[in-house]
Order: sequence, then structure tokens, then C-alpha cells
Amino acid sequence: MHWLLLLLLSIFALPDMAGAMDAIGKVRRERPADLDTSTTVATRYGTLQASYETDFPKLPLNGVHTWRLSLQDKNGLPVVGADIVLTADMPEHLHGMTTTPLVQESDTPGLYLVRGMNFHMPGYWEATLDISGAGSRHLLRFNLIIGENQSAPAKGGTDGS
Repeated sequence: MHWLLLLLLSIFALPDMAGAMDAIGKVRRERPADLDTSTTVATRYGTLQASYETDFPKLPLNGVHTWRLSLQDKNGLPVVGADIVLTADMPEHLHGMTTTPLVQESDTPGLYLVRGMNFHMPGYWEATLDISGAGSRHLLRFNLIIGENQSAPAKGGTDGS
């Protein structure tokens, strides 16, 4: 009988006590104290640099909007023809956005439009770019603080495009 109790505890109670992992293996992480929320990030060796901008001084809470994403190589030249997938997750809550952003290359070399961005909860978000093309693949991450000390926009979205 003791073995059954121990088994049940190991299945149900211990993972909850640790609070570290969900059913699909995502690991819960706290917001780092020294969080870098720059709008420009680069790979470790500077092979690729990405930056984003929007039409808003702060990223909107619960409002669909568009990012203008610029990609440059290590020489500062625009990166064209890249395949980009953007996902955004809340590491403290183990979930992501309620939308699936669509990334399209614009007519301007190195500029991509990311439509359908929607951060539906305030807090710490990580937006990850999975960029591939020309035989290489890069992962870049933007750390974001959304909606803290700001109110939600009016209904109907805030997409400026």
C-alpha cells in the first residue's frame, strides 16, 4: 500500500511542488533581474542582427499589431529571402500568444512585416525568431515586458497596417 501512495505522490504532487515543467516539457522560468529588453538583438558571433519597430511607444497589451522586422548580416547588409517563424511565449506562465503571426518579406530589402502580433496578458514575454535561408539557421530572442503600468487599447485592435 505504501508503494501505491509513493507512486501517486511522484506522479501528481512532486511535479507540482517543483512547479518547473508542464505536460509537454516546457520549463517554467522566472523573469531575470537584469533583463535586456533591447529592440535589436544579434547572434553570439554577430553573424545576424535583427531589430523591430512598431507604431507604438510601448508594445500594446491585448491589441493586434504589426512589427517591422529588419535583418542584417555581419557586414550590415540586408538579409533577403529568409524564412522566418516568430513565436512568443510567457516563460513564467508556460503559454504563448493566442494568435499565429504571419511573416512576409516586404519590397524593401531586409525588411519583413510580422502581422498578427498580440500579447494578450501583461508580463514577461520572449519573442523567438527562427530564421533560415542560404544553408544556415539562426535563433534570436527578444525579451519583452508587456502591459505593466499601461491599459489595454480600445476594442477593434491597434493594427496600423
